[in-house]
Amino acid sequence: MGWKTIIIGCESKVSLSLNRMKITIDNEYQNIALCDIDTVIFSHSRVTMTIPLLSELVKNNINVIICDEKNDPIGIFQAFNGHSLVFKQLNKQINWKITRKKRLWKIIVENKIQSEIDALYMLNPDSPALSVLKTYKNSVYTDDQTNREAASARIYFSEFFGQDFTRSDENPRNYALNYGYKILASYISKCIASRGMITQLGIHHIGESNPFNLTYDFIEPFRVIIDMWVLSNVQDRFDPSLKTSLIEILNYKVFINGKWFRLCDGIEDIIDSYIAFLDERDDSVITLDLSQGMREAE
Repeated sequence: MGWKTIIIGCESKVSLSLNRMKITIDNEYQNIALCDIDTVIFSHSRVTMTIPLLSELVKNNINVIICDEKNDPIGIFQAFNGHSLVFKQLNKQINWKITRKKRLWKIIVENKIQSEIDALYMLNPDSPALSVLKTYKNSVYTDDQTNREAASARIYFSEFFGQDFTRSDENPRNYALNYGYKILASYISKCIASRGMITQLGIHHIGESNPFNLTYDFIEPFRVIIDMWVLSNVQDRFDPSLKTSLIEILNYKVFINGKWFRLCDGIEDIIDSYIAFLDERDDSVITLDLSQGMREAE
């Protein structure tokens, strides 16, 4: 499994050479073994990429993200046959029991609110919002019928980023949050596809025009990680250097089941536990513990 995140952020030609990604800039080039790569982000409008390279990136289940002229992620590439038993896995996904899906969404919402509590406690252990969030967490019904997820998010954001902060504002912190969420979403989509499932078929999100319903079901407990990074690193600007730093969030260490894991590895383990729950192979799921904070990539 690869571990490197490669950002192509200037005019260049990117091609395939002996199972390596060859990056040519002017008269100089660099080769990177495909087996070392986890994610490639194409973040410049004048990048020339060859089809043989793109084909091998997809075949090797490497996360490929395309950015627009503002360097914001707008799309990903996914393999059609990322799993050897794709029909079997897809059939399971289609037939997940409604009761099981509702129970898992309850667990996901509870875990998300707990992550918000952990992050807010580290920022201000005396915050009066903590008791409200704990009440919300302990009163989540199956399928979150009373929408505790949205109610807690409103309180959490105003406490975490300030009373004047709203998610609809156009400011550097919101740009950074959106960018970080998209990086997480692209990785989660890759994990789902590699397990023979489709991102369109969610357990709670059911938007007919949303190709990533399941992705945005599974992402919820991880959003707070982006929030914590943005609060610490983004004030009045969100420039390319900060975008590059934020991309490294996938290599940060997080605490899961009593051990420190790279975030990307932790995401995979937690998604596997979600799928095992939905497949009725397990009645418990792995959870993220942000009370321990997180550690930068080594």
